[in-house]
Amino acid sequence: MEWLDLDWHGGYRKRGHSLFGEHDILYRFNAHGYRCAEFDSAADIRILSVGCSYVMGIGLPQSALFHERFAQQLRSERCQSVVAWNLGLPGVSNDYICRILFLALPILKPHIVFVNFTHAGRREYVSVQAKLAAYNPGVRPPDRVGREIDRHFDALCSPHDDILNLFRNYKAIEGLLSRCLWLYSATQSDAFDALSDHMDRSRYVGYLGTIDLARDHAHPGPLSHANLLERYWNRFIALEGAMRLH
Repeated sequence: MEWLDLDWHGGYRKRGHSLFGEHDILYRFNAHGYRCAEFDSAADIRILSVGCSYVMGIGLPQSALFHERFAQQLRSERCQSVVAWNLGLPGVSNDYICRILFLALPILKPHIVFVNFTHAGRREYVSVQAKLAAYNPGVRPPDRVGREIDRHFDALCSPHDDILNLFRNYKAIEGLLSRCLWLYSATQSDAFDALSDHMDRSRYVGYLGTIDLARDHAHPGPLSHANLLERYWNRFIALEGAMRLH
C-alpha cells in the first residue's frame, strides 16, 4: 500500500512534503498484518518493538523508523543478522501494548524489546457484543456501538485514572520483561512525571518528540526518529554494551 491512515493521497496533494513524494513510501505487511518481517524469520538477534502509529511509522518509509535504524546499526556493529519485528498499530492504547507483549513474548522470544508508551487517555475494551473497541479521546468511531462505548468512557475517564491505568500497564510490562533486555520511551515528554518514583529510570530513553514531520504532517519525521535512535543506542550501550545476547 502507498497510503494508510492519516497518510492519504488527498492530504499529500494539498500539502506535499519536502522529502517524500507520492511513491516514496510503501506499507508492506506480514501474514499477521504487521509492518515487519514474517514472525518465523530466523536471525542471530531478535528485536521486538511495540507502540502505536509512532512505532508503526505512519508517513515514513520503514527504513526511517528508530527501531529499524537500531537494527541496522546493530548489524553493522556486531556483524550478526538481526530481525526487527514491529507490533505497532495506529490508535492503540497502553492496554494493547501490555496485552500484545503477553501474547508475543512466548512465541517470538526476542532478545531486545523496545516499548514506546502511547497517550495515557486511550483504552482497550471488549463490549458485550464481543467487539474489541479502542477508545481514543477525540476520535469518534463510525458505528453506533463504538460511539456508545466512547460516550461511557468520556464520562468515566479522568487524568487521575489515566495515570493509574498507565501505572498498571507499566508495572505489568516491567514484570513481564524482567528477564529481558528492554528499553522504553513515550509519545509525550511529561508521560511519566507522576510515576517517576515507581519506574526503572535506567531503561527510560525519553520521548519521540516532533523535530520534523512525516509525510502526513501529523507524525514525527525521519530526524525525530534518528534522534530517538541515538538515545536508544546510547542507553543500550550504557546498560548492556558488553553483553552477549543468548
